[in-house]
Amino acid sequence: MFRNEEVALQFVKDIFDLPAKSAKIIEGNQIFTANSNVVLDFNIAVDILVELDNHAQVIIEVQLAKQVFFVNRIWAYLCKQVNENIEKLKQNEEEKLAIYKKLPPVYVAAIVDQNYFDGDEAISTFLIKEETRNTELKIYVDSDTKEMPLLKIVFLELKKYKEGLNNDYKKIRWLEFFGNKQYTSKPDDILIQADNLLNLRNLSKEEKLMYDEITRQQDHYWASLAYAQEEGRAEGRVEEKINTIISLLKRGYINRELAAEELKVSIEELDNYL
Repeated sequence: MFRNEEVALQFVKDIFDLPAKSAKIIEGNQIFTANSNVVLDFNIAVDILVELDNHAQVIIEVQLAKQVFFVNRIWAYLCKQVNENIEKLKQNEEEKLAIYKKLPPVYVAAIVDQNYFDGDEAISTFLIKEETRNTELKIYVDSDTKEMPLLKIVFLELKKYKEGLNNDYKKIRWLEFFGNKQYTSKPDDILIQADNLLNLRNLSKEEKLMYDEITRQQDHYWASLAYAQEEGRAEGRVEEKINTIISLLKRGYINRELAAEELKVSIEELDNYL
């Protein structure tokens, strides 16, 4: 969905309060399988870098895999992008003398399906501010006349969504979209377009094949998990029966012959359980 520049632009404008009029996807045009040590074998990741007409860059990472140290990963992505921007400016002879003048801020949007912070706020925005005066740290970029926040990280915690949240509805509607909730206001053309992008009938042949493969692997995973759980329960019941019979035998409530018969072993083999 984020590979659609119109949808990506509107999401970024709404979440970061940016007045940009256009966006260009400069990375993330290809979907690729993520390298992950997660047991789940159908994880997919799409990394997208959106560059706006006011120089700001926004990293959007979409994954179907649970990640540990998620905030650490966000910080690593952000720092990596800043460093890459510096290196790109250094490679351009005309930009070498204006590296820091042209260096854009990088923002991160994190859409998460678990709660990270205390409280009921579903949308949390983190900035760099002075500790006592609460003054926000901002920078000028190139010929812009307006300062921009040096850093902005926005978390959307989907499980905290509820009707009547005290936020701008332009932000709330993305909680409703990603959380598969009923829209509390009539969706505009952008949300309709976003919904259509997720309609299976509108997928390309390649996307349909990928979706079918993900679904197949997902079904296989859950079937394997259900089988393992049932096997575990069966083994547990057998072990519980053995322990009960051996306990009765040791206490003298049943004899060796009956215990062997219940366990379906010979009297000699019964010693293996004692």
